[in-house]
Amino acid sequence: MASQDLFYRLSIDAGGVHYDLSQDISSFMIEEESTRPDQLTVNLSDPYKVFSHALQEGMDIEVDLGTSDDHSLIFRGRIYKVEGDFPKAGVPRLTLRANDNSMKMGLRKRNRPWKDVTLQDIVEQTAADYPFSSIDVQVQCNPSFPGNGLRQQDETDLAFLLRLAGEYGCEMFVSPEEAGDKLHFVSQQSIMTADPSVTLYYGRCDVPGRLLTFKPSSDISSIQLPRTYSGIDYSSGQPVEMTTAQVADVSQTADPFFDENLTEFRKHSPTKVTQLEALIGASASVQEEIRTELGTAVREALPTFTTADDLQCRSQNQFSTSILGMRADGSTSGNKDLHAQASVGIEDVGGRFSGLWYLSQVTHKMDRMGYQTTFQCRR
Repeated sequence: MASQDLFYRLSIDAGGVHYDLSQDISSFMIEEESTRPDQLTVNLSDPYKVFSHALQEGMDIEVDLGTSDDHSLIFRGRIYKVEGDFPKAGVPRLTLRANDNSMKMGLRKRNRPWKDVTLQDIVEQTAADYPFSSIDVQVQCNPSFPGNGLRQQDETDLAFLLRLAGEYGCEMFVSPEEAGDKLHFVSQQSIMTADPSVTLYYGRCDVPGRLLTFKPSSDISSIQLPRTYSGIDYSSGQPVEMTTAQVADVSQTADPFFDENLTEFRKHSPTKVTQLEALIGASASVQEEIRTELGTAVREALPTFTTADDLQCRSQNQFSTSILGMRADGSTSGNKDLHAQASVGIEDVGGRFSGLWYLSQVTHKMDRMGYQTTFQCRR
């Protein structure tokens, strides 16, 4: 691998037997997405056709990644698929595909009712059936499900919890800790109001996090409006009074490089700068006009019976990670601290695109070219 400071270790465990796979691989990639368990793909040559005997589905695998001075465990999971490639000419190869341990919740479908419990109770009781070392539940409003309760119908525990997370403005994911895996079921608001663990800067060398590429876009059709919830009360059979979720904005920060960049523009185009400043000042009113054209809210009728308290909790838990209708792709030198379902600070990409973004997808890739991290984000 390219950098002498780079550190990585891939460890296989099977029944208490450990094997360090680090020196045998040709590449690996960790893909993190907000809608499914993290996935690890490992490629290695098998010229003597012995690894196909040793590496099998069901084995545990861990990845420790970073630099020699700063590395940590970023993936722990189980191998679910082994693929071989024995070409007519060339070296035989193996590909291992593993998922993090939230996948263990996605193997068996269940049918069961949940009555007289809260959302937190459901998450904790479901997770208790799996070997998580700890469970982190953070919701803005913790709804209860009295009466007929809530039904998990022909769903795996993974699909069930992901569905609840989507309905109540939360994210569910697993983080590997030294003591074991930690299951998180946390509100998007708590994610986006916390300080980002990583801030990346474009076009600057004197910073710890360098943003190599960034391709943002804004689209009127992607702007998220407030949601108005409605439904039928299961006790009375009457419509429940509608409630509207207030869409909280992602945290906005002033562009610390705006004055510096405008000064440089003034040097090169002194006759244009006055008009440009006026145009920048008019942009806020244009955004207000767009939102007026789009309307005030989107109505969302629940297909199942509900209660007034449940609708109120749904509205309190909603938080927009798409209120501005922005999407972006980016890349940076390998950064083990970038993870999906977290926030990232992006700076010096212009005042419009600088600030806090929600990471919907992160990919860590290690091959002969070195270690690089790419990501997709929105706000």
